Amino acid sequence: IKVAIMLAVFASCCYSQDAVPKAYQQDALEIAARKAVLVDLDTRKKNLMAQSDDMASIAKSLNGFDFNNAMSISDHAQHGMIYLDAVYWFVGTYDRMQYVEDKNVAKAVLQDRLGFYALMLDMAVDRTNGHLGLTRVPAVAQQGQRIRDELRAAKVKLDEIAASLK
Repeated sequence: IKVAIMLAVFASCCYSQDAVPKAYQQDALEIAARKAVLVDLDTRKKNLMAQSDDMASIAKSLNGFDFNNAMSISDHAQHGMIYLDAVYWFVGTYDRMQYVEDKNVAKAVLQDRLGFYALMLDMAVDRTNGHLGLTRVPAVAQQGQRIRDELRAAKVKLDEIAASLK
């Protein structure tokens, strides 16, 4: 009877949800949050890719200034894709690091890169706005607004990631 009681206590202690250390629960929550961030970054990158491709399709029917303007807006979307891809790999690498010392060094680098790419996305938004003011083709204006909004949303996401690292 004593052995049965000891086994029951041991089993309830070892297999209960409360027996999981809080640190592991916190790590699991952080990992889930980071995975959601990576999924969001990848989705935004794919959106920019589709919008850039759409703009290039529209530009095929244009010529002269209107063609150049549309392709300039498309270029801003492509730059945004490059920035988001870089951040995706920085965040993914950071999340896989296990040693605290390495993670602290990488955190500083990641924060620096997030700030840089957020600035670059902000500049892409400004430049896209400049091209939108010059466009004479409604389809280019509409697609350019989608690109601008996606770039702005990507910049906000990078700011959120940077804030979560502090």
